[in-house]
Amino acid sequence: MSTFKIKPYPHVAVYPTGWTGEITYEQIYDDLAHYASNVMKSYGMLPHEIPDCLQIGFTVLWETLVAQPDFLKEKTRRQTVFFVLARCKISSMRSKEQRCDSLDALISDDWHNTADEHLIDGLQHRHGERWAGWATEIDLRVDIERIMTKLAAKYADSFTQLVALYDITTQVSRSDSACLVGLSKWNWYKNHVLPVLHEVQYEFAEVFLEQHSYAPAGEPLIAEATPNQGRFTSPYWEWREQYEQGHTAPADVLLERYGHTGCTLEALRAQLAGMTYEQAARDNGRNPKTFPRYMKKAARLLAAAYAA
Repeated sequence: MSTFKIKPYPHVAVYPTGWTGEITYEQIYDDLAHYASNVMKSYGMLPHEIPDCLQIGFTVLWETLVAQPDFLKEKTRRQTVFFVLARCKISSMRSKEQRCDSLDALISDDWHNTADEHLIDGLQHRHGERWAGWATEIDLRVDIERIMTKLAAKYADSFTQLVALYDITTQVSRSDSACLVGLSKWNWYKNHVLPVLHEVQYEFAEVFLEQHSYAPAGEPLIAEATPNQGRFTSPYWEWREQYEQGHTAPADVLLERYGHTGCTLEALRAQLAGMTYEQAARDNGRNPKTFPRYMKKAARLLAAAYAA
């Protein structure tokens, strides 16, 4: 019998915790996953966001435990759950989702009870529902594949349009896709990505209309007296006609009221002079990235003053 107090190396790593002693990572996950998902729901996360957030958060926890096995020794279950939540990357996920047309709008408002009936979770539909959920998912996949095959064939001879399609349908960053074609980010989006995006939207709309019947839309109603030919006119500029006709009292009152301020007073004068944001910032020696917000504030102040 050995006299050395040497413990055999465990086949499965265990980690000391502050609430239940030494347990494996799998036991930690089983103990906290349901708790963490409930907290995520209470903070407004949608059902399709929770699985990815749990995976990302618990992966960070596992990496931390590998580097610091005693990390949870003094922590409670609540502290550990909020550690996971703080590293679940929900902001990054939502930022990427904003670049895409989401199907979330098709989900009813009572997603707390019926969200699982709307999710696409593979060919094995694991939840019961009143209609053929599996067949619905297959039809959706077929429609998407048909649209993408059609677009890929259409753009087969154009490298630029294929990269634009790749930009729209994947999570590649706009900067990286612009580098592939050797264009600036803005030029790439405005002249190449946006037209392809409109075609993708059109193709999906065509497939949707094949499955639904709607009365044809009538001709758009455009007022006869439309000096700007239907283009958008900011309501903040309605005061300018009065000012140019000699009604300067409201503007004079604003100039006197904000005479002690720097940026706001300069923005008011620039608005009255009809300067652009860039010109106003340059003439007043202001930062062109931050001065536009003072120009917008000045426009709102003038619009309110002349509307009173």
